[in-house]
Amino acid sequence: MNKKELIEQFTEWRDNDENEKIIAAVLALPESSVDDEILSWLAQAYIDKEEYKRAIAILDSIQERMDSDYKWQFMMGLALLRAADDDECYDDDDLRRNILERAKVCLARGMNMNPPDDIMDTADRYMEEIESMLDEIDGPPEEDYSEDIETYDDDELDVLEEHIKEYYGDFPTVFHEITSNDIHCDIACIPPTEERNFYTLVTMGMGAHIMDIPDALPADENGRAELLICLPPNWKLGESGEEWFWPISLLKDLARLPKNTNSWLGWGHSVDHQNFVSPNAKFCGSLLIYPENVPDGAEYCVLPNGDKVNFFEVIPLYREEMEYKINNKTKALLERMKDVSHIVDVNRPNCCEDMETEPGRTGRVIDSVENHSRKIRDKGLKLDEINSCNHIAIFMRWCIERGLIAPQFYEHCSDIVDGINDGTQTDIRRFIIDYFDGNLEPYQLSYMGSCFAEYYYNWDNEEAEFFYPADVDAYAEKYFGTERYNSEEFQDEAYLFVPFDEEYYKGMTEYIERAFHGFLPGFSEYQYNSDLEATEKAEKRLNVEFILPNYDKFASSFDTISYNAKAAGFTAIPIIIDENVTIDSQENVEIILTDASDTFLMPVAITILPSAEPIVWAEKNFSDKKPVIIPANERIISLQNFLKETYGDTLAVFTFDGESESLLLPLENGDYILFSK
Repeated sequence: MNKKELIEQFTEWRDNDENEKIIAAVLALPESSVDDEILSWLAQAYIDKEEYKRAIAILDSIQERMDSDYKWQFMMGLALLRAADDDECYDDDDLRRNILERAKVCLARGMNMNPPDDIMDTADRYMEEIESMLDEIDGPPEEDYSEDIETYDDDELDVLEEHIKEYYGDFPTVFHEITSNDIHCDIACIPPTEERNFYTLVTMGMGAHIMDIPDALPADENGRAELLICLPPNWKLGESGEEWFWPISLLKDLARLPKNTNSWLGWGHSVDHQNFVSPNAKFCGSLLIYPENVPDGAEYCVLPNGDKVNFFEVIPLYREEMEYKINNKTKALLERMKDVSHIVDVNRPNCCEDMETEPGRTGRVIDSVENHSRKIRDKGLKLDEINSCNHIAIFMRWCIERGLIAPQFYEHCSDIVDGINDGTQTDIRRFIIDYFDGNLEPYQLSYMGSCFAEYYYNWDNEEAEFFYPADVDAYAEKYFGTERYNSEEFQDEAYLFVPFDEEYYKGMTEYIERAFHGFLPGFSEYQYNSDLEATEKAEKRLNVEFILPNYDKFASSFDTISYNAKAAGFTAIPIIIDENVTIDSQENVEIILTDASDTFLMPVAITILPSAEPIVWAEKNFSDKKPVIIPANERIISLQNFLKETYGDTLAVFTFDGESESLLLPLENGDYILFSK
């Protein structure tokens, strides 16, 4: 009898409740004929005959090979559940509890492997039975009615759960939190699917607490969040061992952080865990980013009261990656990690091992309120400590008025920018302290702005022609007079006593403008030559003419060039030039457009195409691969509108590296069509 015939016979015997025949037949087989499938039939026969210990022994012997099979998980779960009912277990609560907990883990893991619905329903009943038996041992869990615990109401929780199901997937199991003292944080477990072949764990409860966000950010937009983490499909979810359980602990710890520290978490934030998350995972920190590999709209849901709950994905980091992020900011780290999957891999390479800071963007703190506050405290100066932010706020306000801040600043702090530009917001000291922790850092500024700040705050050469701290002191001496400036009254810190008013701002503006005019010629020459080099390479690649106009007059130059090109039968297109990049996703496009919105950070030139139909021209010149449509999302549309104001039209993108070239042309609806060769 071959194996197929044997299995058919086993099926018939089981249907007739003749399990002893299955047992006898398997035990009579030669060892060479017994595989895991045959042993599974033997284990099932022992379960049907209520010989659970023998079934467990058989299933234990094949666990290593069958651990990812939902049928094995359900058989083991059922065998353990029934074994816990043996008489000997009733005399040992600890033993019975341990057996039931193990049964619960097996059933939960099986339920997360997408079994058929009828098996899922049966497993649900078994889980209810286990909970009832555990209640017999320990009694039902005591609910904590502390007024300090924050929870969603029923309607809010319904909205949250429906959002998770729609955008991340259905969750057959939830890791329920039994007791809590602050927030009630359950974790939904979305099992792997064909489209998303990984586990997704999502918190449900963190967003019930409104975080203590900076005053500049609207609470209804930024005050609530939930977290998620993605695990490989072979992760032993539900196992209590530290090597498997740490992602759940990590999510719960991060979810509680904002309430316990009166702080907030958002995109780009990192958290230092000090120690490894587990002995087998040498991650020491976490980075929060927008969820990866999800449909548009997954990044937030709207509660019935109109509040947004933002979703952020947790990416575990090595120590060196944490330090690199602190020194170079999130975008630089993500560029380093562009080939790293968002799915946790405890053995992945360290992206920042033996890496130095990006040249030209040190990422160090240029100036800090704390350094000046310490002087007030140490010397017992009779001043409000907010005075320690005076000169930093003046420099930041000047940068905002001159358009020298990072594009993200415009996006996330538009009310501050608008208030400064229309004159209604002149004191941003409290904003700097709350939003930027009192620090002035390069990432807050545009590329030109950060270069100027490094030039003007030249701590390594305080004898430089222009040095902002020296100018701050010079203004204080001019304001108070040399004699009073040097008196004991100020204890060598006269600059902290200058009244923070419009007169002070206008006076310091003269110093800053003088330094900027000293900085600009050298920077502009360097930047033009750098952009020209990239433009010339792009010309040779595309075999078309490029024009690199003055950035200050780009939009007007484009209008003129476009008009003349049309008259001659050509088409002018403003185009971003990027070397050593491959476009293959919306995320790539977002990054490139974001960089281009910081003028001087990336070359933008005007391309003169020899056709009134750029797409037709591209099809002829990029015929190696079939064109691909990259749809525009909300973020891309927003960036396109912002860039159109600066450059006069929607930007195309041309990227090239040593092996391939990509041309991204905008379509009327905001999408892009990608040509590659």
